[in-house]
Amino acid sequence: MKSYKIKIWAAVLCTLMGLTVSAQKTYVLRQNYPTGYKYDFSITSDQIINQKIGDRAINLTQNIGTDYTFDITEGHSGEKDIKVTYKRIFIKSVAMGNTMTLSSDDQDSTKKNPFSGLKGASFYMIVAPNGSIKSVAGIDKMLDGMAAKMTTDTSQIKQFKDALSKQFSSEMVKQTMESSFKIYPEKPVAIGDSWTVDTKMQMSMPIETITQYSLKEVKDGIATLSVKGTLLSKGNFEVMGNKMETDLKGTNSGETAIDMKTGMVLNSHLRIELYGKMKSMGQDIDFEMQGINKIVGKEIN
Repeated sequence: MKSYKIKIWAAVLCTLMGLTVSAQKTYVLRQNYPTGYKYDFSITSDQIINQKIGDRAINLTQNIGTDYTFDITEGHSGEKDIKVTYKRIFIKSVAMGNTMTLSSDDQDSTKKNPFSGLKGASFYMIVAPNGSIKSVAGIDKMLDGMAAKMTTDTSQIKQFKDALSKQFSSEMVKQTMESSFKIYPEKPVAIGDSWTVDTKMQMSMPIETITQYSLKEVKDGIATLSVKGTLLSKGNFEVMGNKMETDLKGTNSGETAIDMKTGMVLNSHLRIELYGKMKSMGQDIDFEMQGINKIVGKEIN
């Protein structure tokens, strides 16, 4: 009988040890694009914006999107050299019955379309394993091409280039890329583990995002991350010559799926809320935005 009890306890102990080992299994999540491969990424943002200035309400809807190709040219110490090419960039804005549309697909030379010069334009960046952007190059040449598409008057090219550089500077591009792809933990993680990433972006208004990622599931080579974060926009910026001041806060939440082998973002779906006060030309503005940000990635080799 004593021998029988010992065998039972040994079996129970082995089972418990197995469960402990299973629970402690960790996974390495990182940018690991293979050299020589190419990927397409489509990033879109659908927004509903409500503003109130005094008794006047302004309702606005926007659809903004950019399609990129990533060409992985070199790799060293986990970092990757990537040639980024714009396939398409567009914005559609509807407010008070008026619609404004800009697209890089519109190549009509009679229009001063800043996006027309981006179709096929490229720049270069070095990406670290955690998704941070180490450096960006080639932006100045890209801006030359954009300005040249907007006018044939050489005396105006510098003026247009200076205006474009406020939205497409090296720092702006770096922040834009990090806001989408700087998502990986600094060390291996187990199911249920969380890590925090702080990113900044200033395309129109300055926004700082502090995001907590949690490893929700690993299945069939795909890691699913739960996303929950806070947004803060506090500072000064300029839109079409108008100086603005912002004091906004908000949240982002959703899920992101990444390929375990390459770290490529397969899809991401985040709900964004941003609300608070803005000020322009001495007027206070009540601001509220709800949006959905999506990323879809695929290998094109």
